Amino acid sequence: MPDELLVEAPPVRSARWGQERRLEFIDFRLLWEGRINRGELVEFFGTSIQQTSLDLARYMEIAPGNLEYDKREKVYRATNTFKPKLTPADSQSFLNHLVGVTTGTLSPSLSFVGWRPPCDIVQFPMRAIRPEILMQILWAIRDEEDIEIAYQSMRRPTPSRRWLAPHSIAFDGTRWHMRAWCHENADFRDFVLARIQYVHESRKSEIDPLSDLRWHTYTTVILRPRGGLTDQQRQAVEVEFGMKNGVLQVPVREALVFYFVRQLQLDRDAGSSALRGQPIEWVNEKELNHLLLEAAHP
Repeated sequence: MPDELLVEAPPVRSARWGQERRLEFIDFRLLWEGRINRGELVEFFGTSIQQTSLDLARYMEIAPGNLEYDKREKVYRATNTFKPKLTPADSQSFLNHLVGVTTGTLSPSLSFVGWRPPCDIVQFPMRAIRPEILMQILWAIRDEEDIEIAYQSMRRPTPSRRWLAPHSIAFDGTRWHMRAWCHENADFRDFVLARIQYVHESRKSEIDPLSDLRWHTYTTVILRPRGGLTDQQRQAVEVEFGMKNGVLQVPVREALVFYFVRQLQLDRDAGSSALRGQPIEWVNEKELNHLLLEAAHP
């Protein structure tokens, strides 16, 4: 790829983002920083001072009582009665932005986060996925094609060639998988993208993705504070996980229940030392255990 194609052009935000987006920016900064000034809008969007004044005036129209001007500091401050009008008061949304900016996966020029606290992220080793292989997989999904791949399974000593009909990809928290019909085994299975060594050829697929019932069917994993906690600990866990009436109901695709349970270590024995720091347990394990067995022994 020519080097000039890798050069990132400076963003032209004023042409790309209209007033609605600028109003969201004002709302976001007032929510998470409690203040905003005209210069922040000018710097982020490349608009004029006059346009910025119009944006602030418009915001005051749609969110009356949300901000007031501090003449001494020359900033607009969120009032004591401030309620976000255009952005959700969602901590996870803010933290996701913070993670993206901190790890470099999200450019600061695209994030509404302004001031950031000192922050670092524990980054675990990630499986390397060759871009040319990922491209061919994405194109096969888009164009409804089968692909013949060389795949290094951990169940076989050497790579094998097999025809697959991919229809989706999924991330289990540590690995990216391709969900595909395996012509060799005549069923839908998951394939770790990093273990695909080559894509040899493709052909038009005759497999209907909708026939993958495990992928298209959702179930509910029910969680609760684990037994043995004190009343105070149990109440803390309920608040921490946003439980209602002492339980948390999480909708999960049937094809992904195995990964959900494994990441939370919900399938460990009750006496396992690994569970000492695990404050939750799986309520409907017996009901859904067949999905774990199916995924572990395809």
